[in-house]
Amino acid sequence: MLFNDPIFLFIFLPIVVILFHWIRRDVGGGASMVLIVAASIFFYGWWNPPYLLLLLGSVLFNYAVTHQLLKSPSRLLLIVGVLVNIAVLGYFKYRNFFMENIGLLLGEGWQFEEIFIPLAISFFTFQQVALLVDAHDGQIKRVKFLDFATFVILFPQLIAGPIVLYREMDKQFQSLRNGSGAGLSLFGLGIVTFILGLFKKVALADGIAPFADSVFSVADQLTMLEAWGGVIAYTLQLYFDFSGYSDMAVGLGMMFGLLLPINFNLPYRATSMIDFWKRWHITMTRFFMMYLYSPIALSVMRKSILNDWSKQNQFLLGVVVPIIITFLVSGLWHGAAWTFVAFGAVNALGLVVNHIWKEWQLPRPNIFIGWLLTMLTIMVSFVYFRADSIANANLIILTMMDPASLIFPNWLSYYADYLGIPWHTLSVFSSGTYTVRMVGWIVVLVLLSLLLKNRPLHLHEIRPTVTLAISLSVMLWLTLGWLDEPSTFIYFQF
Repeated sequence: MLFNDPIFLFIFLPIVVILFHWIRRDVGGGASMVLIVAASIFFYGWWNPPYLLLLLGSVLFNYAVTHQLLKSPSRLLLIVGVLVNIAVLGYFKYRNFFMENIGLLLGEGWQFEEIFIPLAISFFTFQQVALLVDAHDGQIKRVKFLDFATFVILFPQLIAGPIVLYREMDKQFQSLRNGSGAGLSLFGLGIVTFILGLFKKVALADGIAPFADSVFSVADQLTMLEAWGGVIAYTLQLYFDFSGYSDMAVGLGMMFGLLLPINFNLPYRATSMIDFWKRWHITMTRFFMMYLYSPIALSVMRKSILNDWSKQNQFLLGVVVPIIITFLVSGLWHGAAWTFVAFGAVNALGLVVNHIWKEWQLPRPNIFIGWLLTMLTIMVSFVYFRADSIANANLIILTMMDPASLIFPNWLSYYADYLGIPWHTLSVFSSGTYTVRMVGWIVVLVLLSLLLKNRPLHLHEIRPTVTLAISLSVMLWLTLGWLDEPSTFIYFQF
């Protein structure tokens, strides 16, 4: 069941919201939490019922470990708990990847049965790993089972985040159980945020998706302009698809009186790689910084002080190495393929260069140059993120840099004639397949990604006005017109 599926929008969501607030008002907050857990189990089971056992087993196991860690913070128990989670994730998500690579080494004759990757396993595994670490470190004082189950299974963020920390939801769950939660006070803002996210996904991301798909499906047949257009189109598709989902998740949370963390803050305005990763998939970046990068960096820092390391070694081992490890793991977290490893490696390289630039106190480039270099790096990484193989990704990137493949589209003949440029000088480049429609989509979405405020960060600015009502009505009308064949969200595969 997708957030943009008519079954979700017109049947599941209205029923759950109405029942939730009715039960919360007339029965109690605890009962309403039981309802939302049950609804979330149904929501997850809609995809693949057998994997409900995996999700529920994960919840029960991690609650038991958390409960014990709160009673007695054993480091051994923490290690066992984390390793079990990683082992389960590794088996289901990376087994096919490793078996395929073993097959490449052994040659023909190697056969294995592929397994289906459970939906959302990366997200609910990482949330629970973070909870185990926080319980061990004393960041959490107590956890009730109902709160724990709601934290993990809550359907607005179960499938693709945001990656939530228990400490930022604990008090909200307590307030909901005690009847002192936000109630319906956030409901209107939730509707606004959800509609904005739905519009981003259905109208914008799905609107430009065919241009990106057509380019990445014929990596060996592209012209220079086609390669650039396809990569820019995918860069925009990914942003509006994932930020649209995240906005919808935040909006859904508000409908139930819960505030989920923001995942995006105008990332395509970033003027450095460091800045970009403070704006893009914020909750994932936070997770890796808190639970992978920082522990490695702090451990190295302690050793450097004890052993009186040089400043260069401190920087190399305390900054560069943790960045590389973190982003290679981040790449693999996204998917079990070498393309995702390359995606992580490109981002790691960009961040390392950024940190070296700061460490050596080199002159800062002006804002436009910084933005351009950042976006070029990000787009190269997204080529690997989207391509179905390293070879095809390399083909697209090489084509983007190959002036010999520069072929202008036919529609430029009109402008050439208008400007008095003899068309025969361009006719040898007239076999390109770009259209005015594609260029129009790219221009509009680039402007929207750069100029529009990230509304979930500024909800206090939203006031009921005629303009807002008309705008939302138009967006909703356009969106509903394209719901006949809902497409999945890109991050659902992770």
